[in-house]
Amino acid sequence: MDHQHHLKTLAQRDNGYIGYCAGCQSYNVAYKNSLFILAEAEFACYRDVMTDRTAMRPFFTTHGKEWLLKTPMQNYFIMLSDEEIEELVQMMDEATVLMEVDQILNITHRLG
Repeated sequence: MDHQHHLKTLAQRDNGYIGYCAGCQSYNVAYKNSLFILAEAEFACYRDVMTDRTAMRPFFTTHGKEWLLKTPMQNYFIMLSDEEIEELVQMMDEATVLMEVDQILNITHRLG
């Protein structure tokens, strides 16, 4: 299926952004040197993982990273600081609120 990629930016900081592509029905979560392209359910799950620090374990380094998150890939981990997690969660919260507002407006428009 061919479609145009029209990424709508939902949240943005110096370290990254979160956008939504209606054509792909996916979220782009770009943070520092990572890009995750997630379906809505995956986005919600990733937000929960970050918010609750699910499956993360403390892993203190001399580089300021305090949390280690195992990925599905063997021997591939994501290391994050408390500040990075907080910034990412704030962006994801903003994106979630904007998408909820957009859904409400679309429903209201269809009913009106």
